[in-house]
Amino acid sequence: MTARPPFTWIVLGSGSILPRAGHGPAGNALAPTDAERVTLFDCGPGTLRSLGAAGFGAHAIERVVVSHFHPDHCLDLFALAFARRNPSGPACGDLELVGPRGLAALLERGAATFGTRSWTRFERTSVVEVEPGERLERGALELRCAPTRHTPEALAWRAELGGCSVTFSGDSGEVEELAALAAGTDLFACECSFPDDRAVEHHLTPSGAARIARAADVGALLLTHFYPELEPEDARRVAARTFSGRIELAHDLSRHVPAPRPSAERRAARP
Repeated sequence: MTARPPFTWIVLGSGSILPRAGHGPAGNALAPTDAERVTLFDCGPGTLRSLGAAGFGAHAIERVVVSHFHPDHCLDLFALAFARRNPSGPACGDLELVGPRGLAALLERGAATFGTRSWTRFERTSVVEVEPGERLERGALELRCAPTRHTPEALAWRAELGGCSVTFSGDSGEVEELAALAAGTDLFACECSFPDDRAVEHHLTPSGAARIARAADVGALLLTHFYPELEPEDARRVAARTFSGRIELAHDLSRHVPAPRPSAERRAARP
């Protein structure tokens, strides 16, 4: 009998800030199989709307992990604060916001733009700012991060739960730190923004994402964060020239599960 995966990775936004059907701004949910609350990884515009379509309310969010402070990755934080204070919704429990240095100041500046009594100010919320390389343990969930250099504060994140792992690149250039963080991960959710012939600094192309996946020896590569000029199937075709493993394509509301390797192989690959 096949064991159930310990979590599902739900894509809530698989594109950029530019309008594109089926590919909204960055947002993801790690949904444990045996728990009702989820951890979000980034929270770009439309994340809460997609979360509802995925079957979860604002009260189901246990924490939000932020990669960096560009609005396509974090703007719905303020929508979340507003939703948590709405008297007509289900009661929300404690919330944890995790991200790079500067997160607390960002939240304060954002709330202040709506006035001193703003409903976009978080309640019952702890803010945890981390440095690259830090490790956080939250019950059975373990989080680690590494710098990507997309912005001065930008971090990639790795989550371990139930013997399986997922690594989320956030936005990144082709940097060694990301490959090291993703080493041996079961699922690598990696940005794939532009075609190879239209590469942009501090973003990844299909070939760049594939090179990192190959160097990290990941179990499966999940391409995401597509800009309108890159067709997902074209991205998969190009990436497959470099990475021979399983390649999946993200679209809004797609669901992906880790495919763990044999234990000896996982131990050898783990950083």
